[in-house]
Amino acid sequence: MMAIMWLNPLFKIGYKQKLEEDDMYSLLPEDPSQHVGEKLQEYWDQEVKKAEKDAQEPSLMKAIIKCYWKSYVVWGIFIFLEEGTRVIQPIFFRKMISYVQNKDPTNSAALHEAYAYAAGLSACVLVWAVLHHLCFYHMQRVGMKLRVAVCRMIYRKESYCLSWGRPPQAR
Repeated sequence: MMAIMWLNPLFKIGYKQKLEEDDMYSLLPEDPSQHVGEKLQEYWDQEVKKAEKDAQEPSLMKAIIKCYWKSYVVWGIFIFLEEGTRVIQPIFFRKMISYVQNKDPTNSAALHEAYAYAAGLSACVLVWAVLHHLCFYHMQRVGMKLRVAVCRMIYRKESYCLSWGRPPQAR
């Protein structure tokens, strides 16, 4: 319920009247299509020049990798940590189950060890929850930027070719 509270003012406006462009929330400064499109376009232009020099076909995949590799590496490391916590959780479960099966009321060291396993399991769940949502959000943003950048490049090429009166394949 709390997750969508920021939408309530927009819903109220939309209920009263048709939504206008000014009613919508503005983008973050680094998200407009012009910014992300120009960034990928620079890498594409470099790829085209390199391909012409080497007498090869340019690769959009190479341009995308050069443009976005840092984001994917950084968030990939966080995803690796997130998945690492999921691998460790069953180990803590096994140790706790082992304690319960072999419970010795006189062994206080085993009890403290069981508390440590429970704390470790709780920490893993907490770290996983935070990293999961953080990584999901940021990977979605990187994917959104990539999609917008490629769409902008396609639109730009289409507009350029149509303005010169040739089909898009001719360029």
